[in-house]
Amino acid sequence: MGIFLLGLVFRIFSVWPNNTIVGFDQVRDFFSVQKILQGDWLIIGPTAGNNPSLHHGIAYIYYLLLPLFLGHGNPMWAVYWNCLFNAFSIFTIYLLGKEMFSKKTGLISAFLFAIAYQLIQYSGWLSNPTVTVTTVPLFFLFLWRYIKNTKHELYLPLVLFFLGLSIQFELFFLYLIPILILIWVISRPKWPTVKTLFLSTSALLISLSTMVLTEIKFGFAGVKSVLRAGQMVGGGKTDYLSFINRYFETFSHNLTPTLPHIGISIGIITFVIILISFVQQKRQRRALVFLLIYLLSPALMLLLGYHYSPWFLVGLSPATILAVSFVIGKIKPKIIPVIALALVFYFNFKALQNQSGQPFFEPDRSAILSTQLKAIDYTYQASGKNSFAMNSVTNPLYINAIWAYHYKWYGGKKYGFLPGWLGGNQLYPYNTLPDATGQEKFIYLITDQTPRIPPIYKNEVINSAQKIGRLVEENNFEGLTVLKYQATQ
Repeated sequence: MGIFLLGLVFRIFSVWPNNTIVGFDQVRDFFSVQKILQGDWLIIGPTAGNNPSLHHGIAYIYYLLLPLFLGHGNPMWAVYWNCLFNAFSIFTIYLLGKEMFSKKTGLISAFLFAIAYQLIQYSGWLSNPTVTVTTVPLFFLFLWRYIKNTKHELYLPLVLFFLGLSIQFELFFLYLIPILILIWVISRPKWPTVKTLFLSTSALLISLSTMVLTEIKFGFAGVKSVLRAGQMVGGGKTDYLSFINRYFETFSHNLTPTLPHIGISIGIITFVIILISFVQQKRQRRALVFLLIYLLSPALMLLLGYHYSPWFLVGLSPATILAVSFVIGKIKPKIIPVIALALVFYFNFKALQNQSGQPFFEPDRSAILSTQLKAIDYTYQASGKNSFAMNSVTNPLYINAIWAYHYKWYGGKKYGFLPGWLGGNQLYPYNTLPDATGQEKFIYLITDQTPRIPPIYKNEVINSAQKIGRLVEENNFEGLTVLKYQATQ
């Protein structure tokens, strides 16, 4: 419990206060939650990658439902909820280490998981892949328990339930299906009873039910895309060198984030010691084979097309923690593992200090919630809390999703009114701001400083503002520029 609390404190420390990424994808999900709260029970999840035929499950939207309902739309409630689930996996990784190898390995695994920089980054990131930090280790835990004790009728249903949930949260975890088959073939467990088969099939169908309905609705277009494989699934060309680099970087991101270049050394040493142990220790061979399959399982994504997004190897981080913990547990004398763990603690704590958002995911500077709320506070306070109008230039263009959401849950509740909207017509659900009346004394233009927006679009909105007001003040926040105009009409 002490290690769990340590992990939870680290996670909350990394996001306090309002230190999370809120971009278009996050706000799109928040608005989907609002649709459900208004009685529109959604079934179809967002599209996956660059393939319009593929859809993630809708489970992530329902995962956000309770915290956003209790927090009245405040994204930080969802972040803290996410931190709790992420920290829960400390227990899972402890049980995996303990049951596969020893209590010592379990404790080291729990400690490393609690302080691992990359895993803490996932805890503060509001996106569907992050929940798989919880579901995928549970899949492997119950799979290990099943091949060790096939008499327990609930283990296999739990394996398939968490397999389905992992696919719901992130579609590329389809690769766990061949991993399940491979481990089954190698381990050759006793064939399940009819009752266990029924429970297992039911658990899988329940966890995948909305995705099955989605496929039926679209004529199994997603299934056809997966079967054809190719570049559209992974989102780009299969780049083996990029995959290998990102693979070994995962070791350093979780152990020595301030020394990213030693990940390949840590990874190679880990694999060598595991292979030596496989040769020397017959009693642990089944566990070591299981661990190696877990470690190498993400390589199956190369069949569908790998892309270089930071989160693409989200399933690997817990496996690296488990493998390195096994290796550290074998080191003698005992003082060396203690020193090693102390250094890992130092490197990870140092990496977490003074970070903006979750740097691992390479966000735009404008995408940090604390900055966005500062910009909103400025528009209200600089107007003397009187009514005003606003416009924005954000990515994607012409969709006012971020400000439509923030002004509704934050600005409107804190200051008692909403600004008028001067931009183009917004489609539901992004039409939360009333149209400007033309009677507002002040006009604000919030522009994203990202170079991904060509200057022509920013100039277009500035020119329109200059026709109805004169510039009186400019304020720069981290990644955002707010121009204040006084109406002249």
